[in-house]
Formats: sequence, structure tokens, C-alpha cells
Amino acid sequence: MIDILIKGADIIDGSGNPAYKGDVAIKDNKIVKIGEVNEPSEKTIYAHGLVLSPGFIDVHGHSDMFAFVDPDRSSKLCQGITTEICGQCGLGPAPVGSEYISQYTSYFKSQGAPIYAESNTFTTFGKYLDYMSTLPLGINMAYFIPHGTVRMAAMGLSPEKPTAGQLEKMTELVDEGMKRGALGLSSGLMYAPGMFADSSELEALCKVVGQYGGIYTSHIRDQGNQLEECVEETIRIAESSGARANISHHKASGKNNWGKVKNTCSMIHNAKIPVMHDVYPYAASSTLIRSTLPPNVQKMDQDDIITYLKDVNNHEQLKKSIFNPDKNFESPLASCGYDGILIFDAAHTKDAIGKTIEQYADYLGIQPFDAFIKILTENSLGAGYIGFSMSEDDVETLVADSLCMFGTDGLYVPGMPMTHPRAIGTFPRILGRYVREKHVLTLEEAIRKMTSLPAKFYGLVNKGEINVGMDADIVLFDAERIIDHSDYQQPLLQNEGIHFVIVNGKIAMEHDKYLGIKNGALLKARQSKDLSENFTFSTKMSSFINMG
Repeated sequence: MIDILIKGADIIDGSGNPAYKGDVAIKDNKIVKIGEVNEPSEKTIYAHGLVLSPGFIDVHGHSDMFAFVDPDRSSKLCQGITTEICGQCGLGPAPVGSEYISQYTSYFKSQGAPIYAESNTFTTFGKYLDYMSTLPLGINMAYFIPHGTVRMAAMGLSPEKPTAGQLEKMTELVDEGMKRGALGLSSGLMYAPGMFADSSELEALCKVVGQYGGIYTSHIRDQGNQLEECVEETIRIAESSGARANISHHKASGKNNWGKVKNTCSMIHNAKIPVMHDVYPYAASSTLIRSTLPPNVQKMDQDDIITYLKDVNNHEQLKKSIFNPDKNFESPLASCGYDGILIFDAAHTKDAIGKTIEQYADYLGIQPFDAFIKILTENSLGAGYIGFSMSEDDVETLVADSLCMFGTDGLYVPGMPMTHPRAIGTFPRILGRYVREKHVLTLEEAIRKMTSLPAKFYGLVNKGEINVGMDADIVLFDAERIIDHSDYQQPLLQNEGIHFVIVNGKIAMEHDKYLGIKNGALLKARQSKDLSENFTFSTKMSSFINMG
């Protein structure tokens, strides 16, 4: 008997081909029949008027930081996501260097990330994956090795160039992670300690990644004034090392940089190696307010940073560094202004939540810079913000680009009072606003970019297509109604139009209700040093084809 039979759906199979009407039968976590199916089933879903597509793939998420405390990941499921690619921006739970465990702990606490009792056992990336494989997961999860955490394991938060021994240690950690099934290496070059790495360090580590046919994905150093130079750096690192590349959450920050994404898209299309990029469909970014500090401050230990910030004698120089930054520092505060930094997470200054720095300063009756310092110091650097410095025209350019995929870059755990709306609404927003309302791309193309395109680029076997034998990761939605309702002041409002989400053959969401089913899996890359399985790239076809 069939486990689940879906009748009369409009099937968009993920390939980019037009929709067709049919039935889909699921048994033992797999799609077993497509067409007209008239067999008995444990459950029948009558899907007339609904689109059936592969489960959406969030190509840029941070669930690895929160899966211990929120393995359900219902914020992903509620928008049709069945698979997430994590370990992004160079930061993640592993590998941990026992010599630097105190720095690791204080650093991630300042980032707002939970610290687990098990963390000090994750001395290799493989040990972390072993632990994750014991957890029931609501969605499928695949991983990058985070460069910043690797660097911390080998040399703590030192801003210095690694010694030969330290670089060898980093190389060994990356090699071990690739052997254990990581997709590649991620970097976060806007954040300490990633910002201290030069191109030669990254090239050395990416040579290991390239030997396994892996990917280098980067939160580049500067998404503003130096955007084009930093995209070029990422492509050059990948070219020299034999890796493929991805530009994370592609954007142009600061009004004077709007429009540059047309040039950087051309650079991606004209690269000599396979390069992709991803975007979230919002004209506002989000990260921790610590990242607004210049590199000379970020390189300090956490306690020293707080002491420095509290000393009013340092404030004039700090203002100059922030508002007149040199070319090596993308200054979010300079790009956004005090009125463009919205605080969404600040456990020890809760009255700042939902206010911009300027509004919080007015509320307290103090100067905006003083309010900025208060938020940083009283929250031990751990406050989160939303920054308004991007162009909606640029977002549309990126959403439409044939080599651009979609990611939430979302941070949300149930109980948080606020977050960026992308954590809840990214995929319904694409389908509702950019497909149905703005006609930026067709429904079939949007689904392709959410499913088969990332599945093939990242080597996610049996994911991303509606075909017999594929894993039964499926979304059923109403194309005429699907939309996001979350916004910057009410980011937790429920999406509309998603009827069912199926993960590996089990129904996880039904009519906007999470059923508590955790049927996700830990996904690992199929990689080998002999490169017998590799990828061929065609910009004309705008797709990656697994030639293995």
C-alpha cells in the first residue's frame, strides 16, 4: 500500500519545465509513481488547484547554531523549506580547539549563540557531525566547515598571520571535515577572526577543498565600497585552488554603491570556474551590532572591547574610525546611519528592541552615539540589529539572475520577541511578491532556483526534483495566495498559502500547523580526492550538471 497519495496537483518538477497535472505516490520516504495513480494509500491528499513542487532548499542558513535547542526548525518548515545548508559566514559550533576553549566560549556568547555542554568535545568537524546524527531533526541539514571557527581552533582570536604550524593545523581540520562529508569551506571576512585572514591563507585551505571537488562560499570582506574587489577576491581564491565558489547574500550596501550588483553579476557569469551567488528578498540586512566596530577594536578580547568602549577618552577616535572608515572596513553604521539600525535582540536593554538607535537615544534623552555604546556594553556585545542600506532595484536584479539562489540567512528560535522577517517569510515572499505580483521571474524558474539548481550545485543527492526514486521532500501550495506577512515591526506573522510540507515522506506541516514530526536527515557530500565525480558548468544553460 502507498503511504501518501497526492491527487490532481499542478506539478512543477524543479527542472524549469512547465507545470503539468498529475498524481504523486510516496512510499518508504521515496517518490514511487507519478502520473495517474489509483492505488490504495494510508493517506490521500486531494490537491486540485495546488502546486506540488520539490521541498525548498535554503542555501544560506544558521540552524547549526540552534539545532540543539530547536531541532524542529518549524520556522523553516512554515515557509516550505525541507533542506538547509548551514555552517555559513565562517562561524559554527565546530571544530573547537581545546587550547582556546575559553576564547571560543566567550566569543560565541558575545555573538548571541548558545554554548552547549558538548561543545568542548567537538574537536574535529567529524565529531560534531557524529553528535548531530544522533539528534532528531525537523529538516535536512548539510554543512560547510566554518573558516573562522577553524582559525580559532588553531590560533584563537589572534589577528596575526598564522605560523606554518598553525596553518598546517587548519589544513588538517579542513581535510578531516571534507572527508567526513562537508560541502566545502565558508568564510566570514567581515567578522573576527575571519577578517584577519589574507588571501594566501584562504587559498591554502581552499586547495584542500578543491581536491575534494568542494565549494568555497564567502561572506565577503566588504559589501559596499569595495564590493567588486571583494567579489573578484573570492573568484580568484577559488580559481587558484581548484574549488568552486559562491558569493553569500549578494548585495550592495550604501546608496553610493547601488547598481554595482549588475557588474558583480557579470563577473560571476564570466568567471572561468563555476560560481554561484545567493540572495534574500529584502532590502535590509541583519547581524550582530558587534560587527559595526572597526577591525582594530574587534581584534581585542571581549572584556577589553567592553573596557575600551566604556572609556569616553576613546570615543572621538572610535567615531572617526566608524564614520570615516578606511577601505579595509565596511562600516555598517556609516552605511545605515543611526536611524537605519533597528535593534531586534538585546536581552539587557529590552526597551531598545523594536527601536532604531536614533529612536532609542530620543527615548533615553541621550546622544545616538551614547545609545550605541550603551547597547553594546550592557549586552556584552551580543545585541542584534537590522540595517537599512540596500536598494529594492538591486534585490530584483539579483532575484532574477539565472545563477542566483535563495537563502534566509535567518536566525530564529521560538520565544525570541523579534527577528528579521526573512527568518519566517523568505520563500513565500519570493513566490508571492516577486513571482505573482512583480513578475520578476516565472513560477517555474523560481521553483528551479529553489530546488534543482542548488541541489545540483551542492551535490545533494536525490533532492530538488519531482521524479521517481527521488526523496519525497514536497511542498503543496496555492500559487494564487502564497505570501509572507512578516515585516520589520511584526516579523513573526504567519505566512499564507502553504498547505502541506513533506520531509522524506512524512507530513511535517499541514495547513500551517506543525505536526511535531522530525524526519529530517544529516546530508553529506559525495566527494573524493580523485575527482571522479565532478561538475560541468554552462552559463548558457544556467545550470550545473552532475556528470558522475
